[in-house]
Amino acid sequence: MNVTFIGGGSYRTIPIVRAAMQEKMIFDNGEIRLVDFNLERVETVAKMIKKTPEYKLINCKVTFTDKIEEALPGANMVSVSFPVGSYKTCELSNEASLKRGFFGGDQLSLSGAVRSLTGGAILLDIARKMEKYCPDAWLVDFANPVAVYSGLINNHTKIKALGICGGFVNHRWDLNRFIFDKDECSNDFKVVSAGVNHLSYILRGSCRGQELYELIEKRLAQKNWEPCPITSYPNAQVHIHYALRLMAEMYQRFGKIIFSTEWDGLCNLFFEKSMKHFCGNHISKTTAMIEDAFNKAVIARRERDINFKSFIDKDLDQKFWDMDFVRNPDFAANPNDVTVIILKALAGVSREWLAASYPNRGAVKGFKDRTVLEYSMFLDKNGITPEPDLAVPDCFHGLISSLATHQTLLGDAVAAKDPKILAQALFAYPICQNTDNSRELCRELLKIHAKEIAPEFQSAKDYL
Repeated sequence: MNVTFIGGGSYRTIPIVRAAMQEKMIFDNGEIRLVDFNLERVETVAKMIKKTPEYKLINCKVTFTDKIEEALPGANMVSVSFPVGSYKTCELSNEASLKRGFFGGDQLSLSGAVRSLTGGAILLDIARKMEKYCPDAWLVDFANPVAVYSGLINNHTKIKALGICGGFVNHRWDLNRFIFDKDECSNDFKVVSAGVNHLSYILRGSCRGQELYELIEKRLAQKNWEPCPITSYPNAQVHIHYALRLMAEMYQRFGKIIFSTEWDGLCNLFFEKSMKHFCGNHISKTTAMIEDAFNKAVIARRERDINFKSFIDKDLDQKFWDMDFVRNPDFAANPNDVTVIILKALAGVSREWLAASYPNRGAVKGFKDRTVLEYSMFLDKNGITPEPDLAVPDCFHGLISSLATHQTLLGDAVAAKDPKILAQALFAYPICQNTDNSRELCRELLKIHAKEIAPEFQSAKDYL
């Protein structure tokens, strides 16, 4: 395969490429093309790929550039991974949301919606270039909000696009913690899910031949159930324990649990409770505080880049390369990354299961074909085959329909540069829908993001 990684200077790249190179037929006689505006960083990634033990066993070309057009001709897949929006704008956007009683973020939030106008223009440009240089290639997007971009590209270009999420493996950690008191990732869970990214529901599943919800029922029947200690990511124990307790509450109330526990998904489902947990002790940031934090982040990133680059000249033994992803996240192979799974499927190594954001097209009962949802599917060289019998639980259907329609309309607004469609998309967002407070927040967000979005969108204020 010829695979183009846009944002190839990311720290995600080496773990993905290493795991993919372990399947020799993915890259053998192919090319890994790294694209990044930071040429120094992407050159470092390219050199480190060539140092890996996997690279020595295959015949593969590695190139890097800061020009997207140079890396697209003949590509079989284009992977996109980069942050959307400037640090200052995103922080001001999140602060404005919190002041009005909303949560911020880059996915299921009003601030994420306005941020998508910036990233959407970039993704649409990439897709248009792909139509010219590699029209049959898949675009695999990791930049948030992934569902918005999946809808934008699939509904408005000739390119096939999957929206993917790092939370794809969350259930493999959380179910193991929840049921077996083991704070480790387990690939023994086989689940079927449907919903929207960051808020999908496990419809059914199994673990080592046992029915998943029967295991959960037995676990919660035990007296004094408490989450297990979190030793893998100890700094996140408070939040992980909160999510696990909400899983227990969800099952007891609704008979279902979330596929991937993400904070904004929980805030959309348990609004007041999750806002209190995640944002209750928040200290408002002034512009000066945000700028100071940005300057410190720049220094920290520079130091990390220097350390990262230092490995080029080090003699790295097999013990270093064999470390797991938790202990060595910048350099360890990560076979559980969903990008690796997609690479295996498109290369013809195997038919693979995954959950991704894609237009419904009849997969999930009760939704329009063009509405973007996250759902379980199989992928191979011939394309997507959805899991059969997918239906969002009735009690969650209205919430998911609103969120999915909201994100699909955002993609429509970007494609048309239409402020009226944008206003309709913001109206469709279900939390505190159509209140004076939510409309004022939308106006404020448009003002905050004004320098980073198309000027046409400012007219959306007239329709709010």
